[in-house]
Amino acid sequence: MRLGSSNGKMSKVNQIMTPNDVMNVASGAPTPWNPGDSSEIRTEKVVSRHRNFTQEEADKLRITAATRKRQAKNNRQAYQALRSIESSDAADQSSFRAYQTTVARTTATKKKADVSKAKTLYNLTPAYAQMGYSLGASHHDAQMKVSEYQALYSDVSNRWS
Repeated sequence: MRLGSSNGKMSKVNQIMTPNDVMNVASGAPTPWNPGDSSEIRTEKVVSRHRNFTQEEADKLRITAATRKRQAKNNRQAYQALRSIESSDAADQSSFRAYQTTVARTTATKKKADVSKAKTLYNLTPAYAQMGYSLGASHHDAQMKVSEYQALYSDVSNRWS
């Protein structure tokens, strides 16, 4: 049976990993080639020159500040959870890849042992054929001797009767 075959038909074998396969990352994940968004997080425009605010503007900014403070706290907690998830995903992927690597290595070792066994068995074919031939010849020789003894016994037996 050839590698990648099943029921005598060639099936599609998993392709060999290429650098592109290894370097593909989730869409939006930062890499040296895709640094991601580096814009500032800014709720309000920067006041570049001094100005006087009205009471209404000040009240609105206090409400925005309080809302933004709650949002920032929620965001910190969410980003902390996301970092934890990413770290867990990375540890899980690392473990899984180590497992896959072990399976690949041990499978190759097992198949190497199978091939070695198969080669040994193939190389023993002539010896087994020779043994079978010699057993056949020995059986034939034994049958001939038995026939000779039976004939001799029959001859001797007939002399005494």
